Amino acid sequence: MKRLERIKEDIFKLYDTIENDMNRQLCRNHHLHVYHEMEKLSNDECLYIAALLHDIGTYLGFRGKHALTSAKFAKEFLEKYDCFSTEELDLIYEVIALHSNKDQVDFYEAELLKQADMKAHHLEDFF
Repeated sequence: MKRLERIKEDIFKLYDTIENDMNRQLCRNHHLHVYHEMEKLSNDECLYIAALLHDIGTYLGFRGKHALTSAKFAKEFLEKYDCFSTEELDLIYEVIALHSNKDQVDFYEAELLKQADMKAHHLEDFF
């Protein structure tokens, strides 16, 4: 889990680069909620990382479909660590890219991220 801790630290630094205070806080809170929901559903480190980056494109202000821009950014962000296999990077990319698909996709890990995201949104609606 040392890899996860190192990546989490850098992802939190990434959140800090978001200029708008409200967006920075929303980004951090939402991604952490999804991360904690994912912990209940899986013990896959790559899915935890996907949870922490799944909407990053929205908060960084990228144009286009947020799931695809977030997936692309996540893959490029993680490639620099040279500690992920091609399969792991592809998994993280695909899970993020498919997480906002309203239809059920034939990809178990993407469905887990969708479920964690929906639960987090549901919890956030109460606050």
